[in-house]
Amino acid sequence: MRPDDAATVADVLVWANLRGHDSHGVSRVPRYVEMMDAGDMDPTARPIYELDLPARFLLDGRRCMGPIAMMQAVATATERAKAAGLCFGLVRRTTHTGAIGRYAQWAAERGCVAVIAAAGVPLMAYHGTRVRSLSTSPLAVGMPSGRGPVVLDMATSVAALGRLVQARAGTEAIPDGWALAEDGTPTTDPKQAAIPLPLGGPKGSGLSLMFEFLTGILSGAPALAPALGPERRRRHTQNAFILALDVGGFRAPAQFAADADELIDIIKRLPLREGFGEILLPGERGRRTEAARRTAGIPIPPVTWEALARVAKALAIDLPATVPEPDRGT
Repeated sequence: MRPDDAATVADVLVWANLRGHDSHGVSRVPRYVEMMDAGDMDPTARPIYELDLPARFLLDGRRCMGPIAMMQAVATATERAKAAGLCFGLVRRTTHTGAIGRYAQWAAERGCVAVIAAAGVPLMAYHGTRVRSLSTSPLAVGMPSGRGPVVLDMATSVAALGRLVQARAGTEAIPDGWALAEDGTPTTDPKQAAIPLPLGGPKGSGLSLMFEFLTGILSGAPALAPALGPERRRRHTQNAFILALDVGGFRAPAQFAADADELIDIIKRLPLREGFGEILLPGERGRRTEAARRTAGIPIPPVTWEALARVAKALAIDLPATVPEPDRGT
C-alpha cells in the first residue's frame, strides 16, 4: 500500500479502538490481509469519480480498502457542502468501511452535519427469516455543537457481527435476541452465534433494506441481489452514501451551536429512571473512553495480539516481544 493510504487505514482502525469500538479496530487486520490474499480487497487501488458535480458525486472504490474511499468521499462532501450548502455523495465497490462514526465526526468537526450509511453483503437475517439476507448496515450521524461533535454510530443489527466474533473468545452467554445459529435457530451460545438479528425486528431490517436501495441500487453496484439470487456471488463488497450539510449555509454557526448546547443541557438534566445514574448522549461514552485510552493506552486482548503476531510473522514484520497488561495499555 501507499504510505498515505496505510496511514488512513491505521487512523480509522485506531480511532475505533480509542473510542472503545474494539470490534472495528486493529482486530480487523488479519481479516483484511485474508481479503487481500483472496482478491476481494486491492491494496493498490485508487478510487475514481464516475460522477463529479458541484453538489453530488459518485466515487468508485475499485475494491480499495474502505477507509481510503470513505475518507476521500467525506472530504469531498464536506468541501462541496461548504461551497453549495449541501452535497450528496455515493461510494460504490469499496470494501469494509470500518467504524463509519469516524467519517461523521470528521465532517462535524468542520462545521457540517453528516448523515452516512453503508450496506453490503448479507450477514444479518431479514426479520422473520432464518438465513443471512441483509447487511448489518451501519448508520452514523454527526452533529456540530459548541462542545464538540455529537456522533451517533450504530448498526441496524442488535449487535454488530464484530461483537459476536469477539464474544466467541469468551465463555459468557450472549443476550437472547442477538443472533441465530447456522441452522437458523435462536441461540445465546457465543460459539454458535452466526447470524445477527435486526435491531427492533422489522425496523432494523427495514432500515438495512432502504440503505441497500440508497447505496447499492442507486450507485449501480447492487450487493444483495447478486448474493441472494441465482448468481450466488460471494465476493465481499460495500457501498455507502454521505450527505453533508454546511451549518453556515442555513444559519449562523454560533447560533446553531448555542441552540445545540441548550438542547444538550436540557437532555442531560431530564429526570432519571430507577437504575440509571446519568443521561448519556450519542458518542459520549466513546469520548470518555478515548480520553482514558489516550492517557493509559489501548488494551489489546491476548487473542487479538496473537492473531496480529501470526500475520506479522508471515509478513516478516517485527512486533514487540510482549504486550503490557490491559490496565497499563500498550
